[in-house]
Amino acid sequence: MNLDERIKYATMKERHKKKLRPWYRKPYGIIIIIFGIIFLLIFIAYFVLPLIEYTKKNKQEIGNPYNQETAEQFLSAVNRYSTNSFGNRNAPVKIIEFADFACPYCADSFVSLKNIREKYKAEVYIVYRDFPLHDTSIFLALSARCAGEQGKFWQMHDLFFENQDRFAVNENELKAIMPSIALALGLDENKFTTCINEQRYFPQIQQDFEDANFLGIQGTPTWYINNMPLSGSLSVADLEEIVTGIIAEHKLNDKLKNNTQD
Repeated sequence: MNLDERIKYATMKERHKKKLRPWYRKPYGIIIIIFGIIFLLIFIAYFVLPLIEYTKKNKQEIGNPYNQETAEQFLSAVNRYSTNSFGNRNAPVKIIEFADFACPYCADSFVSLKNIREKYKAEVYIVYRDFPLHDTSIFLALSARCAGEQGKFWQMHDLFFENQDRFAVNENELKAIMPSIALALGLDENKFTTCINEQRYFPQIQQDFEDANFLGIQGTPTWYINNMPLSGSLSVADLEEIVTGIIAEHKLNDKLKNNTQD
């Protein structure tokens, strides 16, 4: 290319410079980009960010089904203080049973629970909670609590489950035989009968029932072992396996803690 051609080319290039610019450097391209950025920011603000926040919140709820307030209500309902207890409250294994003295499935699990009471006295804390679902359940629950007033709750508890068929009668028949039961357990009959007639412990039974409903319990027995829920009958072997596993874990943690301190 000679000098004249180069001059002509440079002149033409300068003349067509605006036409040769890419679209994004032209006025309409810049306007398109600006509006595109604005649209993108609006889309992120109104759609993307809310979606991210919703997903994050949903994941938190799935990973932790209880917020702090609900968790506290849950623990309060499970661990409400009851005089129907056995063992040391600081024991490594805490077994809370929502049960019904007229429930045959509770009678099946009674043997399992009694085995734990007898074999692991120092390692377990057991609480019986009333969830009366049968016609005579409230009367039986009142009777057991009135026996507990004289230090004989667990004796009455065991008697009801060991002889459940005998107590499968209507309430009038139960009232007729209960004084003799009280005498057999060494209770003061007058105090015992007065306690039942006054329905002295009905508020506590009602509280247990309300807690069970709050927890969504559908039937008996329902267990909370160290706050973990289980439902249905537990065999001797199944319950003992759970208890021994918790005890072993507790001992291991204590050993590791002591080694760390040393």
